[in-house]
Amino acid sequence: MRVERGAAPELLNRIFRVSQFLWLLVSLLSPAVALAAEPPGRTFELTIPQSGAPVKPRVLRVEKDDSVLLRVTSDAAGEIHLHGYRLEMKVTPGTQAEMQFKAHATGRYRIEWHPAGEAAKKGDHHGPPLATLEVRPK
Repeated sequence: MRVERGAAPELLNRIFRVSQFLWLLVSLLSPAVALAAEPPGRTFELTIPQSGAPVKPRVLRVEKDDSVLLRVTSDAAGEIHLHGYRLEMKVTPGTQAEMQFKAHATGRYRIEWHPAGEAAKKGDHHGPPLATLEVRPK
């Protein structure tokens, strides 16, 4: 096979550009594949009873580094506090509120309901927890 003098450098240049493009494509797709391979998180549905206090203690068990989604519904306005993680969210009547986070710290953490308005004045600020989040080591 006969190659003209200026053709070899041009061919090498083209191969180099194609390899750069392929490397860029692989590096961009790798994180997306890693995220897709990540296990789905844990989802918990919490409903605030009329009294605001749980009927019995509920423990939400997850492992460290799990993705957690809390879905909360209530007939009354108030706030949910996840103590230890310093997370809170407002809950409005008739709508579903969501709190999503990564369980980065192991231990047991109170999930408390704090009613808004007049109901807040009648109750104790730290009554029984709505639930307890238990994060276990892997």
